[in-house]
Amino acid sequence: MTTTRGKGRFGSDGFLLSVEEDVELSLRLFQLNWIIIGLVLVLLTLGLMLTNFRAEPKGYIIILGMTGLYGYFGHRNARSERGNPRVYATLFTLAQIILIFILVTSLGYIAASAAFPMQEARLLAFDRALGLDFRTYLSFVNDRPGLIRALASAYSSIFIQLTLLVVLLPLCGLYRRAAEFVLSCALTLIITTVISTLIPATGVYHALGLLPADHRNIEPSVYYDTLRELPLVRDGTTRVLDAFRLGPLLTFPSFHAITAILYAWALWPIRWLRVAGISWNTVVLAATPIGGGHFFVDVVAGVVIALATIYATHRLGKYLVRGQLRKRQPALIPSHAAANAT
Repeated sequence: MTTTRGKGRFGSDGFLLSVEEDVELSLRLFQLNWIIIGLVLVLLTLGLMLTNFRAEPKGYIIILGMTGLYGYFGHRNARSERGNPRVYATLFTLAQIILIFILVTSLGYIAASAAFPMQEARLLAFDRALGLDFRTYLSFVNDRPGLIRALASAYSSIFIQLTLLVVLLPLCGLYRRAAEFVLSCALTLIITTVISTLIPATGVYHALGLLPADHRNIEPSVYYDTLRELPLVRDGTTRVLDAFRLGPLLTFPSFHAITAILYAWALWPIRWLRVAGISWNTVVLAATPIGGGHFFVDVVAGVVIALATIYATHRLGKYLVRGQLRKRQPALIPSHAAANAT
């Protein structure tokens, strides 16, 4: 494999690495991501075998075939003497993000069918303990059309931002951050799916008995999707998984809140997007209770999970960097010093 040559760069760990070492670290992280995806695929297959769920094959064949091609050509490019990190990092990032979202969401359907007792009353009690009143917030937003438009645009940008990051990070030479971003998305989505399975909820609108007439200027479409989809999974009506028709099932913690933090963190190394990334995703956090029908505690939990995952990813990166530095230490010892040491 040939990697780009150039000056060293400081990672978030504070270690100075050559470009070649930084690329090598990104490849190791991408390999870890493939392992996680493989484990999720195994779990999904077991879930289909052991339950009465079945998968509509067409969508999964198309997605697995498409991402398989991305992965294959990315691998070939990485192994080539003329390999370009911008090419294979983009292909790996794109393939892995698609697979993570489709496979983990599909597995979440099977998990949600366990139908644990709904926890909306408890989540509402947490909001009240925090001194936060959703009705007041809803009324405040509902009376301000300009604010509604801003919040709606921010809330609906989750996949637009994801697409931007998948392309932008590798093109800007942030190969390691791209791999870390994929890893963080995988870990947070898995964690959120597990917690949401154990603490299921439809949303705050339902918990408060709010009707469309109570918020005439606001249409929380994602909340409506959850309100429609989750009961069908829990009562056994939905037992066919269609990769192109998977709906939102997660309420606590809020995955929108998680992505807002992850996106701001992923954009941080790009200086000309740093302020915009933080500002825009702050609005996403403000929009999450309204657009997704989330309890405030959903948002708080999402922020905590995102920050904890970023920290864990950072620690993993530091561990890999130290291993990389240990590898190159012998080469840094002058030959006469090595002879004297023996």
